[in-house]
Amino acid sequence: MHRLWIGLALFCFLAAMPASAADSDTAELIALEIRNLSTSVDRLTQLLYDQNQQDQQDTVLRKLDIAVAYLNFRSRRIEMLERDKQSSQSVKNRLEDIIQQLENRQSQMADEELNDPTTKETNEAAREETLEQIKMMKQRLARVNDSLIDYDNQIVELRNQLDTVEGFVERHLEL
Repeated sequence: MHRLWIGLALFCFLAAMPASAADSDTAELIALEIRNLSTSVDRLTQLLYDQNQQDQQDTVLRKLDIAVAYLNFRSRRIEMLERDKQSSQSVKNRLEDIIQQLENRQSQMADEELNDPTTKETNEAAREETLEQIKMMKQRLARVNDSLIDYDNQIVELRNQLDTVEGFVERHLEL
């Protein structure tokens, strides 16, 4: 497009020149100027093309930097969630052990009542308290199980996001 405008301008310039000025030395000078101008336009076009390519590469590199930072951030977030999940799993295991102990204790009190009917009245309050503790522990265990499921879901979601970003990085990263 630029060449067209330059050519048109030169044509108008040459057409407007008086016939007396168009001797051979002037014609050679004009031809030399046109070649120099054409070369300059070619160089400018190449520089613009190279600059555009560099800008596109810079844009991709900035995106890759952001993607790598995002990968680092999400990886740390997944690690934190996995630690929290392990902690909750430990709590769950302890609660299950406590519930088992309380159920064993309740079973022992029932066995004592069968062997000695006089302990029924004294064990009644302890048995009710144990039942209440078991009930509370099971409720807490259910909440911990729910939180474990939430951790699993969050981890899966974050890993899916990581896979998407890793795909972008792999597509644009030249090793």
